[in-house]
Amino acid sequence: MIAELRESFPTATLCRVFDVKRSSFYEWIQRRAMPRIRREELKGKVVELHSESREAMGSRTISKHLQAQNIAVGRSLVKALMREANIVSKQRQPHPFRSKGVEAFVAPNLLKRN
Repeated sequence: MIAELRESFPTATLCRVFDVKRSSFYEWIQRRAMPRIRREELKGKVVELHSESREAMGSRTISKHLQAQNIAVGRSLVKALMREANIVSKQRQPHPFRSKGVEAFVAPNLLKRN
């Protein structure tokens, strides 16, 4: 409504009449102007990034990479898309302990303590 009447009346007056903050109105206008990527395209990008990383990237890393490409996406959306695509990131396994195979020298208990 404000956007339609904006050409006839000042924006500040319209916002005051409709009890809307000017900053909220301008934010709404800007949000409408930003291109929205469809969910399927986004899911494709998530799957692509995941496979490029040899299935190592999780939702945090994928969301950071997408944000670096100026794609507005949050971690929770990436997590949901990964769940929809049945993608699970590989977790690092701890390095296995390897013994030398030979017991180390144990000094004799000369003081007879435990």
